[in-house]
Amino acid sequence: MDNSRKKAYLALLTTSFIWGLAPPVIKYTLDFISPFTFLFYRFLIASLILAIPFGVKLIKIKPSFSDFIKLSLLGFLGTPLTLYILFEGIKKTSAIDASIIAVITPILVILGGVAFLKEKVTKTEKTGIALTFLGTLITIIQPVFESGLNNMVQNLYGNSLVFLGSLTWAVFTLLAKKEKKLDSFILSSFSFIVGMFFFSLLALGGKPLSPEFEITKLNLNSFLGIFYMAVLGSVVAYYTYIYGLSKIEASEATIFTYLQPVFAIPVSIIFLKERVSLVFCLGAFIIILGVFVCEFYDKRFFKKVKPNLSRLSSR
Repeated sequence: MDNSRKKAYLALLTTSFIWGLAPPVIKYTLDFISPFTFLFYRFLIASLILAIPFGVKLIKIKPSFSDFIKLSLLGFLGTPLTLYILFEGIKKTSAIDASIIAVITPILVILGGVAFLKEKVTKTEKTGIALTFLGTLITIIQPVFESGLNNMVQNLYGNSLVFLGSLTWAVFTLLAKKEKKLDSFILSSFSFIVGMFFFSLLALGGKPLSPEFEITKLNLNSFLGIFYMAVLGSVVAYYTYIYGLSKIEASEATIFTYLQPVFAIPVSIIFLKERVSLVFCLGAFIIILGVFVCEFYDKRFFKKVKPNLSRLSSR
């Protein structure tokens, strides 16, 4: 194995580690501030950091007016809308559940590709997709079997929101894949800028537009979570992901996505004191089996895998 490939693997492993810790970090931070406030400051900090390289890149490629319209619509779908749904879901469920349910996102992209982009899947892949959906369904409804009525309703709602956020991200990815001429860095940076302006307008509007905007409740605990997601989760992880993707095949890079729960689950158990139930283990096992069948068992699938565009917006 040459040094270039080793560096790519290290970069993608770093990305998986940073994004893998995102659910427990978000869950912990949401004990101190609302999802609205969290996202507002995350977008603000990330936008300030990316402002100069974004401006330089923008001058260089000179996107057209129609490109700006597409960037705005995709940016809104891929960042403020998707992340707000995900953050609300994580607030109401466990970080462990959220990390496992989010694994279905690449499978949703595959299904969308079949339905809207006329891509082909084999019988083996169909079996893997079916298993992954079954495992996800079990994980979503597991609160029915293990929680009291109040917790059951909240956790079930949270799991459903995480799934909905994953679905929204899949739609964004498919639309982005159709717009092949849009630069991935511009799209990602623009997504954060759109998010910053969107939440700024809601914050300035006051109640009832932003009833959860808690600027006065910022403390060290909430700031650390915001810093982690804005700097590490956005800027650093985006760079390592793009670097790794540029050095190895997209099919190999995609595999690292499935490592994220490996980091999320132990951290959630140790630091958040979350518990793993038998129903969860069953759902997680079926999801892992489905992913293995779909992504690894049928090697022909690697020929069709495309990079998951602009992961800067997804975590």
